[in-house]
Amino acid sequence: MRYPVLVSAIAVPTLLGLLAACSSGAEATDSTSTSAASTGSSASASATADAAEFTYEGETGPEAWADLSPDYATCADASSQSPVDLTGASDVAVADPDLSYVSGLAELTNTGHSVQISPHSGSTLTIDGKVSALAQIHLHEPSEHTVDGVKYDAELHFVHKDGAGAITVMAVLLTVGDENAALQSYLTSLPTEVDGTTMIDDFDPAALLPDSLASFRYTGSLTTPPCTEGVSWVVLEEPVEVSAAQLAAFRAVIPENDRPVQPLGERELLLDGADD
Repeated sequence: MRYPVLVSAIAVPTLLGLLAACSSGAEATDSTSTSAASTGSSASASATADAAEFTYEGETGPEAWADLSPDYATCADASSQSPVDLTGASDVAVADPDLSYVSGLAELTNTGHSVQISPHSGSTLTIDGKVSALAQIHLHEPSEHTVDGVKYDAELHFVHKDGAGAITVMAVLLTVGDENAALQSYLTSLPTEVDGTTMIDDFDPAALLPDSLASFRYTGSLTTPPCTEGVSWVVLEEPVEVSAAQLAAFRAVIPENDRPVQPLGERELLLDGADD
């Protein structure tokens, strides 16, 4: 089943008092996604203390990432990077991700590129028999992936790692509409200083997901330096609503943190067609 793409222009109030000391362009941990980048708890963490600083604009923006450090050279690879435009996918019948998420205490960390959620341990994702632990979640605003060339208002990345270190990122696209109750505790607890942390009680990652787990699948990379490749991407087709005010609150702490789309090239892009 295909869902319409709804994109809104978000009026962001001048919440100067809330602005954090983030680096200019700041990314997200896909961006937190790691210093290893797009995300992964540390392969998810976004930027490590001794890593070369990167942003989302100007001399340290996406076009220059590969030149900032030898460790970031992979960012210049034009064949296997993320995000991509999700268009022209082959419809196939694939099993939905098998999620076993648990609620509990979660720590929020301002990485300077996003605000990363480190959830209570025990949450897992299983695809094709491979079990991966949920390492962290972070937000990009606006979205990084596009669908048929159209951007969404934001995108959540759920970063998972298996026992061998392989990374699977499940992405949820967000569109402006009603307030998202599941995101509210995150957005009202954002640490405003880089490296600052806060805690939230009874965080439930499953509450952030849409009803349908039908998804686009492809192999790409983390979306932040060092742009590590070999990442399995699961981008859920059904979007979730979030209010304009909620996204404005995030942008008051973290500036726009989306990497431009990269060429899909010869890679295979699949779309779960089981319900078509």
